[in-house]
Amino acid sequence: MATHTLPTTEARSRFLSMVKDVDKAFTRYVITHRGKPHAVMMAVDEYEGWLETLEIARSASWTAALAKARREDRAGRRLSYEVVVGPRASSPARRWKTAARP
Repeated sequence: MATHTLPTTEARSRFLSMVKDVDKAFTRYVITHRGKPHAVMMAVDEYEGWLETLEIARSASWTAALAKARREDRAGRRLSYEVVVGPRASSPARRWKTAARP
């Protein structure tokens, strides 16, 4: 997933290839006018994902849960990674070094 920035004149001449690019490779294009960003081209699936994320973030239950989490954080009530996810797995490199060799 890459993001490219280009001026409107270049975007105009490359429009069809850009459309194909965003659809198959999830590439994003920031289109500038007089050196300032004015538009973004991205895949529809990615755009819909952003809209869904914004909708969730605006919901009353999410806002309340976030406010509660911030209060708990300020009060010092936090859970460790291990409590939430479980013990950390050792890295493959570390496992290899400690494994018995034949």
